[in-house]
Amino acid sequence: MLAALAVVLGALYLLGGRRPVRVLDQRPRWSARRWRAVAFFTGLGLVVFLAGPVDGLARQSFWARVAELMILVMVVAPLLVLGSPRPRWRRLMGLRAHADASGLWLPGVAFLLFNGAILLAFVPAVYSVTAGPGWARELGQLAMVALGYLYWSQVIAQPPGHCRLSHLGRAAYLFLSSAQLRILGVILGFASASFYPVPLVDQQIAAGIIMVPGVLTDLVVLTVCLYLWLGQDDRREVRRGDPGGRRLPTLGQRIAVR
Repeated sequence: MLAALAVVLGALYLLGGRRPVRVLDQRPRWSARRWRAVAFFTGLGLVVFLAGPVDGLARQSFWARVAELMILVMVVAPLLVLGSPRPRWRRLMGLRAHADASGLWLPGVAFLLFNGAILLAFVPAVYSVTAGPGWARELGQLAMVALGYLYWSQVIAQPPGHCRLSHLGRAAYLFLSSAQLRILGVILGFASASFYPVPLVDQQIAAGIIMVPGVLTDLVVLTVCLYLWLGQDDRREVRRGDPGGRRLPTLGQRIAVR
């Protein structure tokens, strides 16, 4: 089901990005548009790869299932958002592109749904239902990718839209989510007994996957948001300048001097 859905989404992405044919050939350039397409199709390719024979191998151990889940929500979902598919799909449906309205309710809902779904996936009763093959597992994977897309779309803008959160707000958003994952990893890793019908060492390996590579994307995007926030402050101070026409040292320059 996931593989078929990925093919459909890829076709819609291509149709929504069609442009008029040019008579004169031009040298192709790797513009932001091309990089977004590469990111989107890389995400779809990972979905097809994980939904195929790899899923059968992943079901053989708890840590492999956790690794598969982390790839879906921490690699596939942000790649799909980086691909900026929403403007293309809106164009395909004949809807006018517009900037997102300001408001914090959607980031809050996305945060609660995404992080709540991750915690729910590790509840032993839910795990027992989604561990084996079948529609329950496929629906669970689809739901995690969809919620991951909603979560990451709050911190990664899709032009011409803008994120509702400021750069500093996005950093706090990512920090809190990363902290929850680390707490989950600590609980699983330092438990005296396994919560699932798997060996304790299997659960401990899964905890390590959650605490290290599982939060890597969060930390990378958080660092970028902090960098953009500091740069925004620098540009604001440069524009102010001093009465004599000279420009005041930026925040980054003052930190370097200190």
